[in-house]
Amino acid sequence: MRLVVGLVVASGLLFYIFKSSDFRSSRDNMMAGVLIGLIVLGAWYLSSNIRINADDTEYSLVEYFDEWDMLADDDTGKPASGRTLNPQSFTFVNPIGQTYGYIKDGFKPSLLTFGLMSVFGVILGSFLWALLSRSFRIEWFVDFKDFRNHFFGGILMGFGGVLGLGCTFGQGITGISTMALGSILTFLAIIFGSAMTMKIQLYQMIYEDEASFGKAFITALVDLKLLPASMRKLDAV
Repeated sequence: MRLVVGLVVASGLLFYIFKSSDFRSSRDNMMAGVLIGLIVLGAWYLSSNIRINADDTEYSLVEYFDEWDMLADDDTGKPASGRTLNPQSFTFVNPIGQTYGYIKDGFKPSLLTFGLMSVFGVILGSFLWALLSRSFRIEWFVDFKDFRNHFFGGILMGFGGVLGLGCTFGQGITGISTMALGSILTFLAIIFGSAMTMKIQLYQMIYEDEASFGKAFITALVDLKLLPASMRKLDAV
């Protein structure tokens, strides 16, 4: 039944995605989608199938950790937590927090996790690709207002990622690959929040002083068909 439901959901998503002519015309979109999907799937597979042979008996990472005192000679190399040895794939909110702990505690190897290594890999890979493609550049904020928006946006995103147990990647891609209801709800909330934010910013940019946050907010809800058209505060754009 899981396989049947998964195929039905995946088929529906593929139909919806490939209805877009813009998506179909972009080889980059299709290649990126396939590669990211395979990487997430590969991470689930690898982290679920790593085995340790001890005294001719195979143990999973979690089982070996639980029996560490019986199977290992000392605590050298023992991970700080057994929970991080569970099957896992890519997410970035929690590993960023783990990065702080890893640095604060003096780069102890026992604190390394799959998430930490994936964060380091993304940063290093992006840097190398920027050098190879000669697209590396240093960017800065346009003005103080731009800095303020990014600063408070980053704080809100951090809180949201923790409360939602994942970000667009951890919940929107990795979580949905397991068809978890919580991941689907979180991803829909992320889409809704993003749509509202872009509409509010658009109305405030076009109408400037005339568009207060309240007016832009209500108008955005009208645009998304969540309020009746009679409540519109600003002309549609």
